[in-house]
Parts: sequence; C-alpha cells; structure tokens
Amino acid sequence: MMNKLSLAELASSLKLNKNFLIFCHKNPDPDTLGSAYALKCVLEALGAKARVACCDRPNPKFNFITLGEDLTLDFDISDYERVIAIDVGSAVQLGDYSRFSVRVDLIIDHHEMSARFADYYEDLAPATAMIVYDIARELGLLDKLPSRFFECVYAGLSGDTGCFKYSNTTPKALVYASELVATGIDFASINYAIFDAKTKGELAAQKMALEHTEILLDGALAVLLVTNDMKKQYGINDDDIGDIISTVRTIDGVLIAVTIKETTTQGKLSVSSRANVDIDVSAICAKIGGGGHPRAAGATITDTETAEAVKMLKELFAEGIYNYGKQ
Repeated sequence: MMNKLSLAELASSLKLNKNFLIFCHKNPDPDTLGSAYALKCVLEALGAKARVACCDRPNPKFNFITLGEDLTLDFDISDYERVIAIDVGSAVQLGDYSRFSVRVDLIIDHHEMSARFADYYEDLAPATAMIVYDIARELGLLDKLPSRFFECVYAGLSGDTGCFKYSNTTPKALVYASELVATGIDFASINYAIFDAKTKGELAAQKMALEHTEILLDGALAVLLVTNDMKKQYGINDDDIGDIISTVRTIDGVLIAVTIKETTTQGKLSVSSRANVDIDVSAICAKIGGGGHPRAAGATITDTETAEAVKMLKELFAEGIYNYGKQ
C-alpha cells in the first residue's frame, strides 16, 4: 500500500538522499517542467544533485525553463538513489518511460491521482508548482534560492491557470503569484513566452484549426482531427500543434473543445479536451483511460481505427454536453 505524506514528511524526506532523478510527464507543459526545475533548485540548495528527465522533447518555447537541456534518459537509472515523478498522476503519463515506474518512490502531484504507484504527496492546488513553493517554504529556503526558482514556479502556476484566466485560479494562487512577482522576476516575459509568442508553424497550425474544426450540437461541441497527412500539408510538426486546443476552445458558444491528433506511432491517437463550462471532461477522459482536471483533460487511444475513434469520442463528449443540459 502506498503512503500519503504530509507536507512536513515530504520536506523532511528530501533531506535524506543526495542523488535524485525527477520525471516529468509526457508532452511536457510549463507546470511539469517548471515544477521539476524548481524542485531541482530546492534539492541543490540542500546539497544534493538532481537530473530532470522526460520521454518527450519539450517545445523549444520552454527553453527558458529547461535551458535547452536534453531530457532523454541516456544513462543508468540505477545510478540514482531517489526517483521522483512530478505532476504525474499515473504511470501511463510517463509515456515511453512508464517502464521505469517501478523505480519511482515518490509522486508529487496536484491532480486527484488515478493510480498511485508510489508514496505520494497530493494537494488539489491549481498547479504542482505551488506545492514545490510550499516545500521550499517548509524547508526555510525561500530566501536562499536563486531567481530561477521563482521563475520556474511562476511558469508552472501561470501555465496551468491559463495566465490566471481559467476557473481553477484560486485566491491562494493569486497570493502566490503576487509573492513571486514581488521577487523581481520578469513575469511579463514568461507569460509572453508561454502564451503569446508564436512561430510561423504555430500560426499555420491555427490556420489549419480554423479550416478543419468541426462544429457540432448547434455549436456546443468543437472537434478537430489532426492527421499526419494534414501536418505535411500545412508544413507543421508536433510542437506547432502542441497547444492547438487553445485555438479550438475560443470559438464562441463552444462548451467542449476536443482535439484528436495522430501520432507518429501507428494506431495511436492523442486526445485533448477543454470545457468552457462546468462539465467534468476528466471524468469523460477517464472512460478511455485518461484523466486530468475537471475542465482540462486528455487521453491516449491505441490499437484503433481513426474513424472509429473519432466517432466514439464525439459520442462520449456529446453525452457530457447532453447531461449538462439536463441540469
């Protein structure tokens, strides 16, 4: 049975080892990356060494967090005393590195975990980065950490709250943001990098989304299928479509936005969903082995025909909208 740790137990446990490996989740976003690198700063302040790993290459726009480091696991995992998974609620979220889940001995996460596969600390905060900030405070390190720590925490918090626009933004999140800004970090540049800076490929992806998004249920459901052939047609790659769901969800009147992306792995589809109203898309994604937040969730579907999968997903999310309408 996996043990749930208190904040004090979690903080104390981090003092016991000197060599850490920190796993981010697949398709890394600012929260998993910012949390990992902020935790790395904490561990280094404790005199330990830490390495961050991820099965997928982060979008280059997040280089201000990773400093362009190669996060692939090209070394022996047995070299590490302690293995932590951060912003990871289940082993499947480790992607191709899920085979190393048996070595994970600590999970730090802000989701309601679907599969606790190691001892864990869980707080349903708006972002995992807030938990890392709490850890640093518990350890009495806030005045000893470099500005990079606060930049990484802010990136995670801003990233997962949509620059404080999403419904998961709490008063506590705004208090933390205020404290982070007060340290003198360049928060405007962080927000620009995450939300506003667009490559030509990303602009081409937005064009594709506008031309191919299917509007269903009198405008309540928006579904975009991105095939590998479409990527070639528009000259775009997976980095360019990483946040294409944000374009789809902005369509006026849409209650749920869904993107379905073909991956380079045959027979595998990546699903992302966003709700603009109080519909729990994480519960819908859980039906196909996924999860996430009530208003932002995803899943990976394998061994299925694309047309059949799209039909099934439309029906699942349509059911969610129908049940919402009955309330």
